[in-house]
Amino acid sequence: MWFSQRRQPMRIVRFGRLGRARRVETLLACLLTVTVGLMLACGGGGGGGGGNLTDITPPTIGSLAVSPSLLTVGIEAHISAEVFDAESGVQAVIAVVIYPDNSQAPVALNPSGDGTTYTGTFTAQWTPSGSTGDARVVLQATDKAGNRASREQSVRTVGLPPSPPF
Repeated sequence: MWFSQRRQPMRIVRFGRLGRARRVETLLACLLTVTVGLMLACGGGGGGGGGNLTDITPPTIGSLAVSPSLLTVGIEAHISAEVFDAESGVQAVIAVVIYPDNSQAPVALNPSGDGTTYTGTFTAQWTPSGSTGDARVVLQATDKAGNRASREQSVRTVGLPPSPPF
């Protein structure tokens, strides 16, 4: 016969201490797998969004200053603004100066100091007419997520500087 003469004693596995421990380990592994799967399906437990935070908040524009406060054709002027974005960071800050004759000049503002102050310079240029009007400075800030914020300020203007007395 092809059966061996020796017989192995038949073991009866009882769920003693070792059996219970393996069952508990298996149960815990299954619960952990299900929990992780549910967390991933719900966005990581952080309120949805698939685990990725999305910046939908535009940058904050604190202050906007133009100096001198009275623009004259041909003078150099400075723009200073406080801009910050806590979520994705500020990508660009641009001011558009709209003169009394409706001509426009873009001014790129660059970070200086602590990184929240942005400054730029421009030379005031427009065709003066008989009447005076205000110029408008429109500040546009964009964060790295593409959100935009803007703020506008009026600046008084005079046509031409007075002639020197001769």
